[in-house]
Amino acid sequence: MKAVYQTQYGKSDVLQYGEQTAPELKANEIRIKNHASSVNPRDWMIRSGRYQLQFLVPSFPLILGSDFAGEVLETGSKVEGFKAGDKVFGMKNPSEGLATYCSEVVAPANNAALIPEGLSYTDAAGVPLCALTAWQALVNKAGMKAGFKVLVIGASGGVGSYAVQIAKALGGQVTGVCSEKNVSMVTNLGAMHVIDYHQQDFLNSEGRYDIVFDTIGRHDLKQCSPIINPGGSYVSTVPSPKNLKALLMTKLLRTFNTQCKKSSVVMVKSDGKDLKEVARLMSVGRVKPVIDRIFPLQQADQAHDLSRSLRAKGKIILEVQ
Repeated sequence: MKAVYQTQYGKSDVLQYGEQTAPELKANEIRIKNHASSVNPRDWMIRSGRYQLQFLVPSFPLILGSDFAGEVLETGSKVEGFKAGDKVFGMKNPSEGLATYCSEVVAPANNAALIPEGLSYTDAAGVPLCALTAWQALVNKAGMKAGFKVLVIGASGGVGSYAVQIAKALGGQVTGVCSEKNVSMVTNLGAMHVIDYHQQDFLNSEGRYDIVFDTIGRHDLKQCSPIINPGGSYVSTVPSPKNLKALLMTKLLRTFNTQCKKSSVVMVKSDGKDLKEVARLMSVGRVKPVIDRIFPLQQADQAHDLSRSLRAKGKIILEVQ
């Protein structure tokens, strides 16, 4: 199969394009003709050897990539719910082998969901990891409910753009934090208010929130506590020692006082059931992918450099087929 792979850690120039051995199929897996993948920040962290969970990363030759979108070619003997010809999307974590920067992907069937009608493979590839991160942060970690006031830090990024839409779709009142050039985009995604961080420090704003979702990871519960309502949640995508300590401390405190403010860290899980919930919102037009640029797979190095610049609006896609 055709793949982008690396045989050493380093900058984007370590990425190579060529032939690699197609993976074997296990009983609980599906084999997919992969049409598209996407670039996530953890891809270039893993590539450089600086990922927080690097010990889970497969050995060289390493094929990066978490997101996949394509057509089912074959199903394992224990797989139910999918058949050859189904159009599916999903994601793989490092412990599941990654390897979606390639023309053929093997993944646990439980990781996948059917692509909503009318959604292209390139659009679908921009959904799984980021949308699942947003869903699991808001719903699974913070207990998102209709009427909640939600602040999304990094609202124009991959995860943030989904968080704004999901929170809005679930009945939330959303405020986004982004730069001035992205205010219009974030407003169009459903934010009632947008804070330009160049002009205003959201920590000094008058808003009070039930959920503060930090997709950038430059803050913590202590800093954000003054703008969080009693019983509210701070959720970060970064498992820093400070955030993990706050997670454990607030979990203990909330056993005695449910009005204690909660700190959580979301480490995205491959979950077809959660992805089906996102797909349901997409099928009725409540959530849509935001695509910045599409690169051919052979230009994965350029796609990594764009992602690394932190200037992308929404998702960066790798077109495989």
